[in-house]
Amino acid sequence: MKIKLKGFLIILLIFAGSSLYSQISSVTNSGLSRGETLFKENNAKDAVQVLEYEIINGQISENTYNFLGLGYYQLGEYDKSLDAFKRGLKAQPDNAKLLSYNMGNTYYALKDYSSAVTSYSNALKADPLFYDAILNRANALLMSGQLVSAKDEYSDFITKAPDNPQRERIELLIKALEEEIARREEEARLLAEQNKAQWEEYDGNLNEKKKDSFTPDWEQIERDLADGKAVNENPEWERINGESPEPVADASVMQKVDETNDKTEGSAYWEEFEHENNTSFAFAEEQITDEQDWLTFSDEELDEMKELEKQSREEHEKWLENERRRAEELARNEALTRQKQQEQALEEERRLREQLLEEMRKSEDDRRKKLLEDVANSLQGSDSTNLTSGAEDLIDYDLEGELD
Repeated sequence: MKIKLKGFLIILLIFAGSSLYSQISSVTNSGLSRGETLFKENNAKDAVQVLEYEIINGQISENTYNFLGLGYYQLGEYDKSLDAFKRGLKAQPDNAKLLSYNMGNTYYALKDYSSAVTSYSNALKADPLFYDAILNRANALLMSGQLVSAKDEYSDFITKAPDNPQRERIELLIKALEEEIARREEEARLLAEQNKAQWEEYDGNLNEKKKDSFTPDWEQIERDLADGKAVNENPEWERINGESPEPVADASVMQKVDETNDKTEGSAYWEEFEHENNTSFAFAEEQITDEQDWLTFSDEELDEMKELEKQSREEHEKWLENERRRAEELARNEALTRQKQQEQALEEERRLREQLLEEMRKSEDDRRKKLLEDVANSLQGSDSTNLTSGAEDLIDYDLEGELD
């Protein structure tokens, strides 16, 4: 049958749990000190004052510090209660069992469950058969959220104290803890799978965006640079060879000039040329003169012109390289900006989704935790007015109020 916390929570509240212990010597009331007598009469306010006075005057019994700590506990002065138990442990280390146990209960009341667990462990060191300390340590572990350790402690308790009247209820609590532990483990597994899927989707979106928007930019840049380089190929050479695209002279004329120049000199050359093409003589003379000037450049001048051409070409290529790098840097910055914006948008979406899921989980965990804590508190508290330790030489006494 599935265990329901609510089903046995109300039942647990009516059962007594482990309580504060008061171990004193087996003597008559007349053998008690005035402070101890006041404490037994449930006059905690006056008892703590008298017990403090008795300690100052050296009138200390084996239970003086224990009663003093219990008195402060009843008054709700938990810090003073802890101080009393600590002084007792220092002055009476042989009484560590009860002093440590009651100190653990005080830490429990202060919701310092870690210190409570330590105090209960110290009580068990003093007496390994003090099984009530195991039960209260299990309660403290449950309250601190250590469900697995708490379940193990409850199981250890019913194994060592099988006749405890609360065994059946504790067994139900153990089953409830097993179900809660399994639920949380499954929830953690599903959450891990969900987070993994979200990150895979996130990485996939980034890769897809990179393919869609980033790589084509570089391809376009390379194409533009290639086109620009083809269009501007050899501009310096064109300027060196003249700004006019027109031919220097008719090809047949230039060929005739070359042939005649090899055979004759001076006026014979010009007379023959004038006879062939008298109408274009002036123009041809001017152009041929320029050509002759070009052809008469020295090797040093030609080398200088070639060097200038080389330098001009290198400068132009350098400018093209700088432009290419600038375009690449601009495209890279734009791509990085887009990528960062996409990452921020995805991160914000993921954060909001996780926040919503976390709020839902926290609400459910708080509800379940509250049910478990109510059970632990019911086991920790007492519905009786007797403070007993289960040890020898005990005196039971009535209290006006319960020690929750």
